[in-house]
Amino acid sequence: MEAQQARPAATAVARAVDSLAARVVADGVSPAFGVAVVMDGNTIFTKSYGWADASARIPATDRTLWYIASTSKSFTGFGVSLLAQQGALDFQASIASLLPGVRWADGVDPERLTLARFLSHTHFLNDNAVVQSAAFTGAIPEARWPQLIRYAVPTGTNDLVYGNFGYNIAAMVIDRLRPEGWRRFLDSAVYTPAGLRETYTRLSGLDLRRIAKPHRLDPAGGFTTLEFEKRDATMNSAGGHLSTLRDLARWTIIQMDSGRIDGRHVFSPEAVALSHRLIARHTVEASKRFGPFDREGWAAGWDIGSYRGEPMVSRFGGYSSIRSHLSMLPRRRIGVVAQANGPGAGGATDIVAALAYDLEAGRPNAEDSAHARLDALVARLPAARARQAASDSLRRARQQPLRHRVADFTGSYFNEAFGTIAFSARGNALSYRWGVLDGPVEVFDSAKDQLRFEIAGSESVATFAFPAAGAAASVDIGGTTFARR
Repeated sequence: MEAQQARPAATAVARAVDSLAARVVADGVSPAFGVAVVMDGNTIFTKSYGWADASARIPATDRTLWYIASTSKSFTGFGVSLLAQQGALDFQASIASLLPGVRWADGVDPERLTLARFLSHTHFLNDNAVVQSAAFTGAIPEARWPQLIRYAVPTGTNDLVYGNFGYNIAAMVIDRLRPEGWRRFLDSAVYTPAGLRETYTRLSGLDLRRIAKPHRLDPAGGFTTLEFEKRDATMNSAGGHLSTLRDLARWTIIQMDSGRIDGRHVFSPEAVALSHRLIARHTVEASKRFGPFDREGWAAGWDIGSYRGEPMVSRFGGYSSIRSHLSMLPRRRIGVVAQANGPGAGGATDIVAALAYDLEAGRPNAEDSAHARLDALVARLPAARARQAASDSLRRARQQPLRHRVADFTGSYFNEAFGTIAFSARGNALSYRWGVLDGPVEVFDSAKDQLRFEIAGSESVATFAFPAAGAAASVDIGGTTFARR
């Protein structure tokens, strides 16, 4: 049995976390890092390090707004748990009864699909049409997302496969029940009673300089800031919140302490317990572990699992280079929030959280082990910069003359499930616009009439189909065909 020491004082935990988190930035793992630790109903430590925007030299501070990506599911899941606890809905109700009048794909029986199946990622449906607009392009307005459900075809698997679709569906259910819509419902029913003063599902009206931006590694050293490509239209229920460390720490305390904070219950213990109740177990072996954490399955917005045998409730998220970590060990009454905005820095959030848990449990080698794991991340940085340099070199080499006139690529291309993508030119420079997004386009493979553009740091390749003469008739993006309009 592993020898353990007495539980350390909160100040000792805070000092050790501070030292490790500072190293994440000082050693070049991430341009910025934010961490909060809560114990016994109190926030014992919160601090931000480094640059929210390295190129503009904007520091990360206690006012920094961190994008939490899929950690947003914890809010949406709790919102439907509140409605269920109030008797407004039932997790076991069919989705047909909760979303009447919606058209489903052939082979889908909505009478047999419950809300619980969507909350636990066991609906077994392809979610690409809704998710592409909701999370990335905003090409189809949110009011029309129920019309996209008909494109969610069966995947052919019975495995729990994580995705966003279930929590977009949950928001549609809230919209049906609450005339103010899911955003205002969460604002009044969740954020306000929880005392979350700066948690947002929008960007409009905010000082965008406060947002911790995504970054890429600069092969020569340091980081280069990337555009934060979220817009109001893509701040969705499965991944669309900005928040401060202070608010996220409060959210952790409330969830860990059965709805209690500041000496009173702001939510009923029953609603919190419902949101943490296991709905479905993982069926894919690779999904049963995430970094140092074991994962049993899914509840309403939360991963249910354990850390070194201790029950754990968690929710992580990622978008572009941004990584969000929120976890807690409810029986030990300790939880951690950690945020990073650098490529490859996601592991650092888990290392810092594991340190806090190991310290609280009295494991004598906690600090040495944590620093050794961070050393391993630092050791991988030169290879990561070399890969970035090689990728940049390859992209430059691909910029060969196109087989067709630049004007033959330009125009608008339409797909009813994914909206319109338009390519335009100024001289020989091409750009794209897809929904609320736009950006530069470059050559990927001139011999195959392929162009390349990026969305949220991920590469998209557009393959154009040309007739015997004239402009392109269609373009294929990720296996989806868009026809010229």
